[in-house]
Amino acid sequence: IKVKSSDKDTVTVAGEEGDKPPKEEPCDTALKSTMVEVEAGEFQGHRVSVWDLLHSHYIPEENRKELLELYEAGELTLEQVKTVVTTIVTKAAAARAEQTSPMGGPEAEPTGTEAEPTPLHGD
Repeated sequence: IKVKSSDKDTVTVAGEEGDKPPKEEPCDTALKSTMVEVEAGEFQGHRVSVWDLLHSHYIPEENRKELLELYEAGELTLEQVKTVVTTIVTKAAAARAEQTSPMGGPEAEPTGTEAEPTPLHGD
């Protein structure tokens, strides 16, 4: 009786060991694990990481690089980065909403009878 051993098991195990991602920097880990609520843009109603906000389309690349450099150098605390990033995202989302909403749309001031009080006539 011959027992056939599978070579697949050893290959899989060796492959898994080599596929481990490189160790993350502690700074990156903190940014990825710190969750915030931003009531703006597509983030509204969701908790997202500071890392995701930092890498969103609301933060220009040069600002992102500068913030990361200052944070990694210890010149900014995690709380300061969180504040700056949420402020930028909130302002950028508000500005974008203003640009995309058409004049007279639902976000514009009410018009017609809603905006004008009904005049009261005396006896």
